[in-house]
Amino acid sequence: MNLVLLILSGIIAGLAFIGMKSRLLSLLSLKKLYVENYSGKKVLTGGGLLILFPCLLASLPFYLLQPASEHVLYTAMMPVFVFCGLLDDILGDSASKGLAGHFRTFMNGRMSTGMLKAIVGVLFGFFLALSRSSSFFIVTMDVLLFSLSVNFINLLDLRPGRAVKVFSFFTLAAAVLTGFLDAYLLLPVAVVLALYIGGELEEQYMLGDAGSNLLGGIMGYYGVAALSLHAKGILVVFLILMHILSEYKSISKIIDEVPLLKKIDMLGRKRGR
Repeated sequence: MNLVLLILSGIIAGLAFIGMKSRLLSLLSLKKLYVENYSGKKVLTGGGLLILFPCLLASLPFYLLQPASEHVLYTAMMPVFVFCGLLDDILGDSASKGLAGHFRTFMNGRMSTGMLKAIVGVLFGFFLALSRSSSFFIVTMDVLLFSLSVNFINLLDLRPGRAVKVFSFFTLAAAVLTGFLDAYLLLPVAVVLALYIGGELEEQYMLGDAGSNLLGGIMGYYGVAALSLHAKGILVVFLILMHILSEYKSISKIIDEVPLLKKIDMLGRKRGR
C-alpha cells in the first residue's frame, strides 16, 4: 500500500476528528444521550460517532486512488455496526445481560437490542468469511473470530479507556505479527483514538455500544483479513474462554484482582476512580 496514501488517510482522519468533535458532542448533548457510568456520573454516550465519521472520510483516498472490492465491505461494516450500537444506546435496557441472557430473551419470544447486534455480527462475519474462503472450517473460524471480537470489546466498555486500551493492544499485536499487513485498515482509527481517548479518560463521554461495536468490528475484520490460521485459532479460543468467564464473573473484578491489569486499567484515569 502506498506510504503517501497511508499518511494522507491519517491526516484526513485527524483533521476530521478535530473539526467534528465539538459538533458531534453538541448533537449528542442536544438529544440527551446521557447515561450513568460506573461511578454514577452522567456522561455522554454514543462516542462511537466521534470515531466513525473521521474513519469514513479517511477511506476516501483508497477508493479514489486504489479502488478495491474489500474496501467496500470494510467501509460498509463501520456505519452498520455503529447504527446497531446506537439502537442499543438509545433503546436498550439492562434486563438481559450477556450473550446467554439475550439468547434466553429471544427464546422466550422477545427481541433485545443485544440479540439484534449478535445476529448482525454473525451475518456480517459470514459474508466476510465467504468473501475470503470457501472452506467450511475456515469460514466457521472467521465467523467466530469476527462476531466474538465485536462482543468482546463491548464487554470491556465499563471503565474509561478500557475498551480503547484492549483494542489497541490486540490490533497492534496483530499488526506486528503480520508485518503490518493491510495497515491502511488501522492507521486512521489509531490517529482518531489518540485524539479521542483523553476526553473519555476525563469522563466527558464514553464509547457506548456504538463505539465498542465499531472497534470490535475493526478488530475482528483485521483479524480475519490479516492473521494466519494458527493465530486465528488461538484468538478464537481466547475469545470463547473470555465470553464463558464473563457469564460467571465480572471482568472488572478480574482486572482488580490482578495488580498489573489494574495498573494498566487505571493508567490515565482519575485517581481513586
